[in-house]
Amino acid sequence: MEQFETYLRERGVRQTEPRREIFKILNEYDQPLTIKEILRYSQISERTSVYRALSLFVELEIAEVLQIKGKQRYELAEPFKSHHHHLVCIRCGALVPINQPKLERLVQHIASDQHYQLTSHHVELQGICNTCQKNSEKIS
Repeated sequence: MEQFETYLRERGVRQTEPRREIFKILNEYDQPLTIKEILRYSQISERTSVYRALSLFVELEIAEVLQIKGKQRYELAEPFKSHHHHLVCIRCGALVPINQPKLERLVQHIASDQHYQLTSHHVELQGICNTCQKNSEKIS
């Protein structure tokens, strides 16, 4: 929390209770959350406060927004969470964070081959999770 407060202070942004609470929620969960989920986990009653805080977090690069299965999901960005990617189940929407040094080297190699100076990236692998595969087998 101290790193977050310092980050806001250095940018001249006020530290409000809704901002602290949303940061805390995003920090507690290992997967990206929808606004609905954030509201469910928080004590914040005003939806607009959550929207404003998340918009500010994205603008300040505290959080990033991901489009997964047609829904916007939010998670903390670096340096607040380690860099990672996701496996996404196309049936149930389950998310699994992946952190593979080989993948990072490959991304850097691809960028270098194309003479790109990479500024950011996110990889999302889609498929069917083990649970959904097993459930499909039971139906067959």
